[in-house]
Amino acid sequence: MVVVEPLVSEEKLRQLLAEQAESASLDFKSDCDLRQKADQVELAKDVGAMQMHGGFIVLGADDRGQPAPGLNADRAVLFDEARLRAKLRRWLAEPLEILSARHEVDGHAVVLVYIGASPLGFAIFQADGQYDRDGKSVTAFRKGDVFARHGSASEPWSHSDLSPVFERVVGARKDEWRRGLAAEFARLGESPEAHRLAVAPASAMTWNLDAASFAAALVEQLRAGDDIPWRLLLERIPAEAAALARSDQLRVDLGTLFDRLMCSAAIGLRLGRPEIADLAIETAGSVYDIGFDIARTPNDWAVTAPSYWLQLLERVLGLGALAVRLRRWDAVRALALRRGDGDDWRHWRSWVRHGLTMAARFKLFDEEVSGRQVERSLLSLAHRVTAEQDCLRADLRADDERLLDSLCQFDALTALAIIAETRGISTSDFYPSFARFYTNRTEPIFVRLLSDQDLRQEIFPLPDHDLAAALRGLSQLAGREAVRFAGWGGFTDAGILRFLEEHPEVA
Repeated sequence: MVVVEPLVSEEKLRQLLAEQAESASLDFKSDCDLRQKADQVELAKDVGAMQMHGGFIVLGADDRGQPAPGLNADRAVLFDEARLRAKLRRWLAEPLEILSARHEVDGHAVVLVYIGASPLGFAIFQADGQYDRDGKSVTAFRKGDVFARHGSASEPWSHSDLSPVFERVVGARKDEWRRGLAAEFARLGESPEAHRLAVAPASAMTWNLDAASFAAALVEQLRAGDDIPWRLLLERIPAEAAALARSDQLRVDLGTLFDRLMCSAAIGLRLGRPEIADLAIETAGSVYDIGFDIARTPNDWAVTAPSYWLQLLERVLGLGALAVRLRRWDAVRALALRRGDGDDWRHWRSWVRHGLTMAARFKLFDEEVSGRQVERSLLSLAHRVTAEQDCLRADLRADDERLLDSLCQFDALTALAIIAETRGISTSDFYPSFARFYTNRTEPIFVRLLSDQDLRQEIFPLPDHDLAAALRGLSQLAGREAVRFAGWGGFTDAGILRFLEEHPEVA
């Protein structure tokens, strides 16, 4: 399945071309001339349909994802984001979230367009989409129509499209309710709302607040030196997570609870309050362990253990990426090596490897497209979730490439920390998810490892010859995995190559 995320880089384009088939969230067009009304209307139809759940349109590639000669440079330049938006606004109203970029692949101009899901749930065409073809009038859609993607086709929506749309809209309405709840808690007084929440009764601190109010209230509590409401909330969170996981009606709120928990840790990291981050991470570990209870008695729960673990792990990786950007290497190590006690953990070195393995065994990364198995990336899933959480990326915009870079780098540091702990390189202990992406995303953290003694001490406190062996082995492993994805291409930095030469492989 295509991971829909606000990226239009060449790397993302190549990943989409590698799908080799269209799907509900991916459309290939070998040619499109925005000077022609027919092409404008047909493109608007696809964009409107994709606004239901989000997706990508690749222009300049055939239906198997092969670059095609139809989109010349003159036509490609018309897909500048501002021009494209102006064309589409004739039929599609705001909110209209689109990004576009032009690339060259194998000597051909190719344009990648990202379409974000509409916060309203779907797009309603505001004018008829008509054009002439061979002397006949063609109507692609009418004013008031709603289109959806059914497989690789953009068609009028049907009853089966309603349920997922309603679920997403209900989620958005719950966010509005949470903002209202925050205002209700803070309804008295003239001071700013965050301050009123901070001095409200301890019970007012709840994960059910909207994201902005939750973060602001916690910051105010810490500034006032009163973290008791937050600590009491953390005590309740494992039991509340279990309650949500048992309920068909409430299980959709698990993601919100996980978001607030990771937000607590993120604020601790950002404000230099390690005790806050540590306690939130410890609580996240307890919440993660509930998944083993789900696995033992699956009929008693509304969610499966692998989906529960994956949902939390996506956010853990987002927190790890923040720790990388903040250079909080102690937190990187804690997140990389976290594992529980007891028999459930006897075969696992880290929750990262455990959660990834369980999700893979349950085929949560797999989807069949045109008779072919397509495998999603854990880091792409984490990137999509993290991009939506201001608390985990307060330092970056959602579409900043450094967000994915830091996710890749956290994944690489996780592998190195495990190698240092086990004194071995085994995919049973870790998996190089970063291998799916270009070398330039991950290599900078390896470069820093050679010069930053604080990083080295936390992640790989072993002699240079051990580090050289670890880098060499990890690169080789990543290279084997990257063959399928055109990702990791080996080290290119002169400093790393020199370091490896100075510490040759021992026979």
